[in-house]
Amino acid sequence: MAVKKQKKPQKRKRVSVTAGATGFAGASTGISPKGLSVPSSSSDPVSVLMAMTPSGAETTSSTSSLLTVKSTKAVAQKKSSLATAQLIRRYHTLNKELSKCLARIEANKNATEQQHHHHNNWKHGGSHKGQEQAAADLVRIAEIRQEMDDLGGLDMYQKASTLGQSKQRGGDSSKWLIPILESCHPDINKKTDPPLRLLDVGALSPHNYQKYSSWIHTTPIDLNPQDPLITKMDFLEMPVPASKDKLFNVVCLSLVVNFVGDPAQRGEILRQATRFLVPRTGLLYLVLPLPCIDNSRYMDHELLVEMMNYLGFATLVKHHFAKKLAYYVFRLDVAPGGSGGKKGKAGMVKFPKKMRHDKPNRNK
Repeated sequence: MAVKKQKKPQKRKRVSVTAGATGFAGASTGISPKGLSVPSSSSDPVSVLMAMTPSGAETTSSTSSLLTVKSTKAVAQKKSSLATAQLIRRYHTLNKELSKCLARIEANKNATEQQHHHHNNWKHGGSHKGQEQAAADLVRIAEIRQEMDDLGGLDMYQKASTLGQSKQRGGDSSKWLIPILESCHPDINKKTDPPLRLLDVGALSPHNYQKYSSWIHTTPIDLNPQDPLITKMDFLEMPVPASKDKLFNVVCLSLVVNFVGDPAQRGEILRQATRFLVPRTGLLYLVLPLPCIDNSRYMDHELLVEMMNYLGFATLVKHHFAKKLAYYVFRLDVAPGGSGGKKGKAGMVKFPKKMRHDKPNRNK
C-alpha cells in the first residue's frame, strides 16, 4: 500500500522590524505625531503592533509584539522614575549642605560682631579660625550652586517633583486627606455650606483638589510655581490673615518641611502654620519622606508628636506610614507654647539635637 509522504511544516521566519516599516508589502501608511510610520486603520492589528515595535526588535506574532512594546515602555518608565528620584535626592542633599554652610557663615559673623563689641582681643585667634572656615564655606557654596545649576536649578527640581506626583507614579498625596476632612466635618453640606478654606504650601499643581471644589476652596502657593494658577509666595513671608474669617481650615505642608536645610527654619515653618489656622478646629496636613521618621538618628515619631504638641497641635487626628512617605494630620487645639522641650533664651523652648537611634546606615 502506497503511503503519501507528509510534508514537513515550514518554520515561520522571524522578521526584523524597524520603526519605519509596516511589516507588509504595499500596505498604506500614515505618519504619526511622533514621526513613526504606522499602518492605516485598514491594516490588521498584527501589522500595527509590528510597526510599533522598537527598531531592531524581532517578532513572530501579535502576542510577542505586544509584550515587546509593553516591556520597552516599562523599562523606559522605570529608568525615568529612577532618574527623577536621583535628581530629587541629589538636590535635597545639596540644599541641606548649602543651608549648613550659610548657617556657619551667619554664626561666625554674629560671633565676630560680638567680639568687636566687647573688645575681646584674646579671642582674635578664634576669630581668625572662623574667618578661614567662612572662606572655605564660601568656596563650597559656589560649588554647590554651580552643581544645582547643572542639575537645572529649582525649576528642574520642581518639574521632577511634578512628574513624581503624576498618576503614573502613584498620584499626589492629597487623596489621603479627603476622607479625613469628611470625617472631621461630618455635617458639612458640600453643595450649600461655605467651602473649607485650604492653603496648599509648595503646591506642584493647582488642580489637586479641583474635583472637591464645591466644598473645598484651595489657595495654592509656591516659591517657584509651575503653573500660572499657583501664586508665587514665600510662606514665611506671607501676610498673616487680619481677621478670623480669612483664616484657613486646613494648611497643607506636603514634602515642604524636609526641603528646608536649616532645622531652625523648619521649626519656624511649623510655627507659621499655627498663625494661619482656625483655632481649635484647624488641621495641619504634614507629609514627610518616611526615612525622616523611621531612619533618622535624631528624629522619630514620638519626638515629632511632642514637638507638634508644644506648638499647639495637641491632637494627632491620624497618621499613616506608606512605603516611602509618612502622613500626619494634626489639629490646632491650643495656642502655641505648651509644655515640652527645654527653656532657652527669651522663654523659647528648644528641642536640642540629641541622638535617639544610634544604628548603622541611619540618616544624620
